[in-house]
Amino acid sequence: MAESLSPRQRIRKKKDFLVLYKKGYRYKSKYFSLIGLPNARMYSRVGVVASRKVGNAVTRNKAKRRMRELFRRNKDLLVHPVDLLIVATAAMKEATWPELRESYLQAVGK
Repeated sequence: MAESLSPRQRIRKKKDFLVLYKKGYRYKSKYFSLIGLPNARMYSRVGVVASRKVGNAVTRNKAKRRMRELFRRNKDLLVHPVDLLIVATAAMKEATWPELRESYLQAVGK
């Protein structure tokens, strides 16, 4: 499977975000909340959210880049196609890459 993240693998429509918030299963970790829902497509998609509680614009953008990178590098671990919404928390700005990766892998495993 390719490691790139194509535009079709990103969730961008408000309707899709609302469906995930309403019907998705949730997993909460120290650094983020993961909301997931199986989809009928042939591929998984990701959406990333970082509120102002995470920090200033630079910090929020860095958090979103890191979450997209985790999805991109580990999307082959998802057995079935799912829509994932990753909501960053304020603790993410102090997290190291190995801590984030471990937390993400644990969340995806559940």
